[in-house]
Amino acid sequence: MAVWAAASLGRAAVRFMRARGPRAPAAFPRLPPPCQPERRGSCPAPGRTLHLTAAALAGHNKWSKVRHVKGPKDAERSRIFSRLSLSIRLAIKEGGPNPEVNSNLANILEVCRSKHMPKSTIEASLKMERTKDIYLLYGGRGPGGSSLLIEVLSNSGSKCLSDIRRILNKNGGMMAEGARHSFDKKGVVVVGVEDREKKAVNLERALELAIEAGAEDVIETEDEEEKNIFKFICDASSLHQVRKKLDSLGLCSVSCMLEFIPNIKVQLADHDLERAAHLIQALGSHEDVIQVYDNIE
Repeated sequence: MAVWAAASLGRAAVRFMRARGPRAPAAFPRLPPPCQPERRGSCPAPGRTLHLTAAALAGHNKWSKVRHVKGPKDAERSRIFSRLSLSIRLAIKEGGPNPEVNSNLANILEVCRSKHMPKSTIEASLKMERTKDIYLLYGGRGPGGSSLLIEVLSNSGSKCLSDIRRILNKNGGMMAEGARHSFDKKGVVVVGVEDREKKAVNLERALELAIEAGAEDVIETEDEEEKNIFKFICDASSLHQVRKKLDSLGLCSVSCMLEFIPNIKVQLADHDLERAAHLIQALGSHEDVIQVYDNIE
């Protein structure tokens, strides 16, 4: 899992350059101090607070290593497609079946195509009966005091609640309404690690572009297929504006969606990491679960 470091841009830049070694030349310009008091729109973009989230090198981050343990490849792809089908149904329920006027649906269909989801599966999801679908968001506590959000679309709320509670209790967790306070709903623009000219983009460059595009945070991580990506986090209301700006700066955005992002993270002991991974996999295997969010570092 990614290692979070929240600081002002100047301090984040210094720590980042130190991590590269004493011989690395400084790449960030001298920045003016932020305005006081800090108010949205009152300070120039380079002086605002920015979060920097960098994933550890492959194989060195315990949670990332444990969290991404996969089952058989075909079964994993099937589960990805199942979650995307639920997302399509939810988007249609909330905004209608026309992607030209339903931007959320258009974004999800874009993700489906990027994951090579069969056209027949997409069309079946678009035509599926949705009158009984209920959107639910459950909060839970996992091993080591971790917080979980379980996003669900079900045609039987009572049965789904019973199933989720049983999975949590069986795997060292419990239902917890307060877990929602550990997350904020944010816009997330997923970008490849190569720009439009096929040149590699490093974290330093991604940070610079995040500032210019108006993003709040940069996460260097892997997607479900273990491909390296950047996630640019922004306010939900500016999602499409940030994506458009990143594209204009030469990056190749893959998708943009709303996600629940942890505002506080917890570190777990090794045995709790294993238990948490098992719990999240069990929850994610439920047919009604769209996504499971955690705040594990």
